[in-house]
Amino acid sequence: MHIAEGVITGKAAVAYTAAGVALMAAGAKRMNDFVRDHPARKPLLGMGGAFIFFVSLIPIPAFTGTCSHPCGSPLAGILMGPWVGIALTGLSLLLQAAFFAHGGFSTWGANLITLGVGGAFFGWLTYHAARALGLSIRASAAAGGLLGDVITYVFSGLSLAAVLSHSPNPQYSFTGYLAAIYGAYLPTQGPIAIGEMFVTGLAIHYIYKQRPEVLEELAVIPRNAALKTATALLVVCSSLFFLSDPARAETPSPATSQPTANQNPSSGFLGMDDAVNSKMAEKAGAPARTPYLNTESMGDLWNTLLLLAGGVSGFVIGRWWHTLFGKREAA
Repeated sequence: MHIAEGVITGKAAVAYTAAGVALMAAGAKRMNDFVRDHPARKPLLGMGGAFIFFVSLIPIPAFTGTCSHPCGSPLAGILMGPWVGIALTGLSLLLQAAFFAHGGFSTWGANLITLGVGGAFFGWLTYHAARALGLSIRASAAAGGLLGDVITYVFSGLSLAAVLSHSPNPQYSFTGYLAAIYGAYLPTQGPIAIGEMFVTGLAIHYIYKQRPEVLEELAVIPRNAALKTATALLVVCSSLFFLSDPARAETPSPATSQPTANQNPSSGFLGMDDAVNSKMAEKAGAPARTPYLNTESMGDLWNTLLLLAGGVSGFVIGRWWHTLFGKREAA
């Protein structure tokens, strides 16, 4: 999920950006460690970044009349570790904000927490917890893909509700915004999460069948479950940062508060980022700002950039396809 430019401002934007910079610093250090410890796997960083960047740009139409996109970060987190996944997500979000009008610079920190911590970290944590419980690699990876997406949507709702409930013209209380946002997310984001569950499970399973030594080298195996549980608790406790005073207005029912993107069918599919996040922000007196470089409104330029992004991603994946999917050498 992408929160648009201008929805988060002031001290909240500074706090989120500071948190994002801290996460990126830690992720960059782990990325350097990854390159040092696994020099032959450096192409995986390019593949992981290209995967997150491109997958989280793909608009998938939904029966609700809107469209949304997968996350991609749970698979990167499972494969290369949560900190590397967070760093790759941060870089992808910067490029998307600069050239594709997805997200924004003022909301970059919040989006990084949503897609990076929610997707990469919790996808990784869920995978290893499932493996510790004895689930198969495919089932564990599928669980990581599913929960990584779900936590992404949870974090997105928390950050939006916290900001909008303190906006100049709040429509609901904190809990009211949560009910409205999650009610709007459920019919569209639920199927997306299920789809990413299958894709993540199949991808890790296929790598295991074709190149198990890659997963062994990257330590995609169960570790100290107690340590991971403690880390998860710290992250959950830190999410209390999002909480605010819920005693503002009565809680709306999702059915009445959910913005509808199909009120104007002739306009085509409207993304969930616009149909829910930006609509609610506008009503709360915190309207999204036009991106600094709005290529999406430039017609052919947008299509050209999207095609170029797909070509670069395809080249990166194709160039180093053998790293993961080549035939194993005979022992």
